[in-house]
Amino acid sequence: MRVAGRVAVVALLLPVLGACASGQATRQQSGAVSGVVLSAPSCPVERAGSPCPPRPVPGADVTATRGATTVAHVTAGADGRFTIHLDAGAYTITARAVGGIGSTASAHVTIPAGGVATVTLTVDSGIR
Repeated sequence: MRVAGRVAVVALLLPVLGACASGQATRQQSGAVSGVVLSAPSCPVERAGSPCPPRPVPGADVTATRGATTVAHVTAGADGRFTIHLDAGAYTITARAVGGIGSTASAHVTIPAGGVATVTLTVDSGIR
């Protein structure tokens, strides 16, 4: 292959290689928040020796906000668990129990680039 032909091939490949590299950089800037929504108290009366742990909240509404902007919304699974894929950065994660008193719980999280932040949100069950 002549030098001019090699230069042309390299010139054609540079944008492709650049696109691949920028895609990799974008993937490294994303992360996720993963967690569980629980409800407590779960027993009207707690007694010593009779555990009464918080219970999962299936179908809880979970939102991620950045400042005043809602950037994502998911519904917790049957086990109260959720995962939201987001760009790296600081967010407020809020869970709202559906039905009943519809109480909320929030937490501030920082998602690392390429990592996962975990959070447990406990809403009020309304049991007194």
